Amino acid sequence: MVQSVGRRAPSREPRPLRGTPAELARVDRLVMTAYAFPSRRSELELYLAAGPDGWFVIGDGGEIVAVGGALAYGSFCWIGLIATDPARRRQGLATKISLHLVDWAHGMGCTTIALDASRVGRPVYERLGFRAVGETVELSLPSAMPADKPSSAALSRSDDVERLLALDRGVFGGDRAPLLRALRLQHDASCYVATNGDEPAGYLFARKRLLGPGCARNDVIARDLVRAALTDRAATGDTRVQRLLLPIESRYLDVLCRLGLRVERRLTHMRLGDPVLPGARDQLLAQTSYAAG
Repeated sequence: MVQSVGRRAPSREPRPLRGTPAELARVDRLVMTAYAFPSRRSELELYLAAGPDGWFVIGDGGEIVAVGGALAYGSFCWIGLIATDPARRRQGLATKISLHLVDWAHGMGCTTIALDASRVGRPVYERLGFRAVGETVELSLPSAMPADKPSSAALSRSDDVERLLALDRGVFGGDRAPLLRALRLQHDASCYVATNGDEPAGYLFARKRLLGPGCARNDVIARDLVRAALTDRAATGDTRVQRLLLPIESRYLDVLCRLGLRVERRLTHMRLGDPVLPGARDQLLAQTSYAAG
């Protein structure tokens, strides 16, 4: 994009994102323009519901020219959806928002800050001290289900998020109860749960654009959860492009590829502070998004 000639960078500091319909609409337009995305309004509403204090914008007059946010999960947090007006690039806005988010995270007691960086964004974060620790893999979902043995897991669709919180906390390594509760209320979200006896042994959210978040105790449960989501999708004739974001620690890439998912791209996963996060993160099956981990 060509930068506007003679336009000074806005001098205002980041301020909290207001959750008003008018401001959300302006931020959504900015994100769509910056990333060439379709609307992310529902995601913005999800993030604000899960962590209303961690989202910030930079304004210039009546315009919003930069946005970014963070979700804190205890000892660590995730930052993302950092977007700037294409006409205002190379004015330090992404750096200013990112520095503000780092300060905010430290103020929340987070010792590690994680993010998934694009090729363009990586140099910005490296200058702030972030270091690459691996890759987050984006996979596309198959159009048809593979023929294999039927599931042996006890699977169901459930709206009871509360029974999943202990499992998720132990695997993810932090408390994302507000995020899972907010997901349950989204109209396009379904949750598949696998149980071992009376205890949940895995779950997977299915949404309009993404499968995730999710986790699974073993390969069989991971396969069965994804198969259940894909089977329901095929039964409804849903042909929309959907993705699954696989966290760097996950051990389930081979399982997903055998189900017909294809690797579309890899983003650099970066961390500031302790590079190792708590939890049994090898059991993670899918991220919520690039912005929320």
